[in-house]
Amino acid sequence: MQIAPHALDAEWKAGKFRPVYYLFGEESASKADAVLRLKALFKADDFNLCEFSGDPNSEYPTILSEAMTLPVFSDKRLVIVRNPKIPAEARAALAEYLKAPSTTTTLVLLSEDRRPDKKDALANAAEAAGAVVVFSPMTEDEAVERLIAEARKAGKTMAPEAATALVEEAGGDWGILSGELEKAILFAGKETAIGLEAVSASLGHHQAADPWAFERLISSRDLKASLNYLEDAYEGVKPEEVVFRSLSQARAAYLKQLKAKRMLKAGLAPRDIEMKLRIFYDRDFFVRAQRVSEERLRRDLRRLLETETDLKSKAWLDPKVELTGLVVELCTPTSRL
Repeated sequence: MQIAPHALDAEWKAGKFRPVYYLFGEESASKADAVLRLKALFKADDFNLCEFSGDPNSEYPTILSEAMTLPVFSDKRLVIVRNPKIPAEARAALAEYLKAPSTTTTLVLLSEDRRPDKKDALANAAEAAGAVVVFSPMTEDEAVERLIAEARKAGKTMAPEAATALVEEAGGDWGILSGELEKAILFAGKETAIGLEAVSASLGHHQAADPWAFERLISSRDLKASLNYLEDAYEGVKPEEVVFRSLSQARAAYLKQLKAKRMLKAGLAPRDIEMKLRIFYDRDFFVRAQRVSEERLRRDLRRLLETETDLKSKAWLDPKVELTGLVVELCTPTSRL
């Protein structure tokens, strides 16, 4: 069956360990954390824990042998295959094993794919014999909540606007966010509060001094300023970092505008909308939102999603070129499209 990541801890703490877990998704840090938690709760010693990270085609006979080996002085055994790229030969052998897996072994497989393919025999076998788990990137709200919660565990109080700024700059990948949070905590020093200043200062030289700069520029449809901002942002970093962060910020900008327009229609006061959508230090937000139709916002959100999907699935595309073309399109009045 397919289960959600948050359900793993509950069944593991209850002592339930399935014959196989196949972990998918882009959230590599969350997948790694899940494996670490499983190892800790499993309490497997050196006799009952085997990890493989080499070529699965050459290792799969040993993997299968270890999976079928009875545990030593224990009632369970843990086998982890860390290489996310499993070739066809190894996939077929593992799928065959999962038709009748050992009841005393838990096999963990990792994948870099966003989700399982319905035609993938190994994924289907894992879903039938155990569980398939998809670790998708957190939404902005989920990431903000987790940052605030993790900061609290470290004895700090993180302001919502600071957490929002960090997410909009760094994206929703927890592997990146946790590192940025650690830097913000160190920058705050003895101060108990982590504010916007600490986040802005610790994000790095290539980040914008104003965390909402690009969001405001792209929602203003200011072509020249948006392209100038991006040109400065590319300096000293990999283009992919800037491109995907910018796509996320543009998507957040238009989604906020769309939600705000609908809330205004429903009769909510602007101040209440600002609090619900976490709009900080932006006096012209509602003015900009009034200039664009809901239809245009929906179209632009689709284009942002299409571009991100293309960049992740078509390796031959140039991220900078694709983003530049999209920004030109987004900043072009509807009548000229």
